[in-house]
Amino acid sequence: MTTSADRVYPGARPFERGESGRFFGRKDEAADLGQHWLENPVTYLYGPAGIGKTSLLTAGVLPEVESRNVSLLPVGSLSHGARLPVAALGAHNPYTLALLRSWSDTDNAKLAGLTVIDFVRRYARRRAQSVLIMAAIDQTDDLFAGPESREEHRRYFLYQLEEALREPNLRLLVSIREDSLAEVAGAIGDGKRFRLNPLGIAAAEEAAKGPGEFDSRAASELINRIRTSHIASTGGHERLFFSDDVEPALLQIACAWLRDSVPADSSPITMREIRKHGNVDAALSSYCSAMIATVAEAHDIQVERLHLWLINTFITVGGYHSATPERLTGIGGQPKSVARAFEDRYMLRAHVDPPFGSRSYQLISERLIEPLRHAAHDEAAPEEDPVAYLKAAERALNTGELVLAEWYASRVLSIAPDTALRWHAEARSLLGNLAYERRQFEQAEEEYWAAATLFEAMSDKIAVVRLLAAISRTLFDRGLTSRALEQLTAAQRRATPDATVQLELSWVVEEATRRLSDGPSLDIASD
Repeated sequence: MTTSADRVYPGARPFERGESGRFFGRKDEAADLGQHWLENPVTYLYGPAGIGKTSLLTAGVLPEVESRNVSLLPVGSLSHGARLPVAALGAHNPYTLALLRSWSDTDNAKLAGLTVIDFVRRYARRRAQSVLIMAAIDQTDDLFAGPESREEHRRYFLYQLEEALREPNLRLLVSIREDSLAEVAGAIGDGKRFRLNPLGIAAAEEAAKGPGEFDSRAASELINRIRTSHIASTGGHERLFFSDDVEPALLQIACAWLRDSVPADSSPITMREIRKHGNVDAALSSYCSAMIATVAEAHDIQVERLHLWLINTFITVGGYHSATPERLTGIGGQPKSVARAFEDRYMLRAHVDPPFGSRSYQLISERLIEPLRHAAHDEAAPEEDPVAYLKAAERALNTGELVLAEWYASRVLSIAPDTALRWHAEARSLLGNLAYERRQFEQAEEEYWAAATLFEAMSDKIAVVRLLAAISRTLFDRGLTSRALEQLTAAQRRATPDATVQLELSWVVEEATRRLSDGPSLDIASD
């Protein structure tokens, strides 16, 4: 079966940097946004979920700016690195550490002690004064999805961004959902704003035919079919819905479906294939079925019940899509995380209404009404990708959705081949972090040991040392001091002279010293 990584059209996932040659329809936006980024200390790329912000940044804007005389950092993330063992680290801001790990070539404990401005200044000192530092943060709205216990971390992270903008050569691009823009801009400064809108008709046709898979007539007809929907309304009547623009996510889903439906040697696709295989309703219905099945499994909800909840909550009796306040999305027993999951999968869209900022959800487009109504309950979930699940687990752990993080990581262990040792090792390490955050120290130790064994088989000595240090920390937290010291000694013995590894061990050494100085309060005999 064709995977999303093999497709000319990625479907619902964003375009990646290496796919810029397949990315069409946003040339003007990419050029304009790239210029704004170069000229302003902070630029906000904003819009709703599914509008194509990540694709525009990675496949459109990066090629525009990297040819200039600039120093371009990798695209930043607030969830990066959650699969590395955190138990061995000292106190740190999770958002700062995730961002710096994504910007840096090396994941190490040195970053745990840095602020954003520290990192930027050190980075700037190694470059000519005339060179601009181009930095971007994608999915910045993840900052506000985490638990309330991280509110202090959130505020301090935003303060760090504000402080970092004092570096004169820094150019920061913040990609963010529209409903979170005001809070970030209010904290770090109101820079240049660039709103991303749906594709116009001509741009949508270019996005479809640009990779060379459609001739012009077929591309035009496909766009017309995406824009047009016959919706059943009350009294047995039918309402014609005709959109003036095209949602990028729906376009890519339809293009991927059609490309998979026709023979591989049918290129370019012509009107003949469109007439035979171009059923956009079937494409979108199949997608809805797969996403409902995936969300249902992840949240342990019956598929039929979740499907009915979507229809009753977001489609009116008369056949219109309905905006539903967030406080009501729990009707039928569904938590708010379910609505967010469908937003992440481009079926729902969040809106924040003035003046009080109340959040509501509705379908991404009326074009989904009939496909959602006719979604089949027996559709298989989309092909499972261990790498995508690892990223999803990192993000869920960052946003405080611990049950989801556990589910995604566990799926990696279930579907990844036994020979894919690194995927298994990173999933185990993430599960160790999850258990550590829950203060389930014994479970964390077991997961870290499993990860260490796998990394040992790969001869990844640094990863093993980090995990031994994390194991030591879990033992200290359980009061098993002599065992903790034993593992700490083993970690130190195996460590290379690398200063990074030594720094990671120093956090645990500091904890050992503190605990030993407490003397009688330690129950070493409990080992």
